[in-house]
Amino acid sequence: MNGAGAGPERGRKEIVSGPGVPTPLGPYSQAVRSGGLLFVSGQAAVGDQPGTPVGDTFLAQARQAFANLLAVVRAGGSRADLVLNVTVMMSDLGAFADLNQVFAEVFPADPPARMTMQVGLAPGYLLSVAAVAVVE
Repeated sequence: MNGAGAGPERGRKEIVSGPGVPTPLGPYSQAVRSGGLLFVSGQAAVGDQPGTPVGDTFLAQARQAFANLLAVVRAGGSRADLVLNVTVMMSDLGAFADLNQVFAEVFPADPPARMTMQVGLAPGYLLSVAAVAVVE
């Protein structure tokens, strides 16, 4: 699905794919759309070479991860200002101030709800961001 056209019927689900949607790192969908909502899987700092993170600093990886998140949101028929909730998983909460900086860049007005936690991530990755958004 490329995000164009009407949404799915209530109770049905559509898998989101298309140009700009990063290749998943495992056997899961990057996003699923159902009942007017878009559920976006955790997006890491994946670039052209899946399995190799883009950037070696938290800020670089955060900017790439949020760019990937927004690409999936757009492919699913939504946009940044319709994101309701974001879950951020970080390998080190010491970068919390940097997360807040990037979050404010991505959501400059009326930011979504957010939950942030420290977790173990795949080697080399410093964060992963997931979201729920309203579909237009």
